[in-house]
Amino acid sequence: MAGISRNEFLNHVREALNKSPGSREPDYVALKVRRENQLQKVVTIEARVEARRPTLLNRLAETAVNLGWQVERPTSAEEALRYIVSVARKTRAGLIVRSDHDVFSRLSVDACLQNQGARVTVVKVSRTMRRGRLREEMAQAGLGITGVDYAIAETGTCVLLARRGVSRSVSLLPPVHIAIVEASQVYETLDDIFAMRRLAFQEGRGDMGSNMTFISGPSRTADIEQTTVVGVHGPKEAHLVLLDSHQP
Repeated sequence: MAGISRNEFLNHVREALNKSPGSREPDYVALKVRRENQLQKVVTIEARVEARRPTLLNRLAETAVNLGWQVERPTSAEEALRYIVSVARKTRAGLIVRSDHDVFSRLSVDACLQNQGARVTVVKVSRTMRRGRLREEMAQAGLGITGVDYAIAETGTCVLLARRGVSRSVSLLPPVHIAIVEASQVYETLDDIFAMRRLAFQEGRGDMGSNMTFISGPSRTADIEQTTVVGVHGPKEAHLVLLDSHQP
């Protein structure tokens, strides 16, 4: 089929699906919902999530544990920092890479880790830190730390949106990953996240970034005999630090 035209290719697909040539492609109505209607849907989601916040935090923690996350629910920012430092000590990570999420402006992670003798690299391209060098740093790091953009209580999943300063490699290449989740980022279902992203698409004139990464605990791979191996295609240890809303 090499070198065939687009129409020929589509006709081959239609024939395989027992559809007549020339039949029109499906109309994805959900993607054409007016911005005002989508905004109202998101407002409803936000109200529901806010009303159920304590329940959703508990559900996220419970589901995450079942998926292999090591979940920590600190009662203060200081306690959160102590936990992150304890993981770094345990892994003996001399080089640590982190994303550039907003949470790091509220948690002095870099200073605490540097006080322990670790070197911290923020994965953000600059004149002194080119893309190739950043890849090398992420590949050599013993620990990767990220914030998140969303967390899904139903599935125990953290979601990262690719952009400058946020790379999925931080959560994939180091053998240990810490995800810092703030209470306001926790939603109930995957459908909630898609509704949020659809509104963002409408408001951002179609710029959605290059990818969206879903992380549901440490990497797991199973062979044909269903023997599960942890850490082959990602971190073999994953920590979820859940910051409750009552924290200062």
